[in-house]
Amino acid sequence: HLNDLENIPLFLLVGLFYVATNPEPSQALLHFRIFTFSRIMHTLSYQIPIRQPARALTFVAGVGATVSMAVHVLRTLH
Repeated sequence: HLNDLENIPLFLLVGLFYVATNPEPSQALLHFRIFTFSRIMHTLSYQIPIRQPARALTFVAGVGATVSMAVHVLRTLH
């Protein structure tokens, strides 16, 4: 639960800026789907005893989607 509270608000903030840059809709949808799927799988990996590195991989996928959107936002600033 605490991991979600650390990652989801940041994603929402970055996602808001990302959408404001008017990205390609298919790219935006891909980012949002990857993040959502990774967070659901990350939560399930806590609920169901899934061996590592499943939880770590789902975490990295979510962070990767957020970082990718942040890079896009920063590139469109100038």
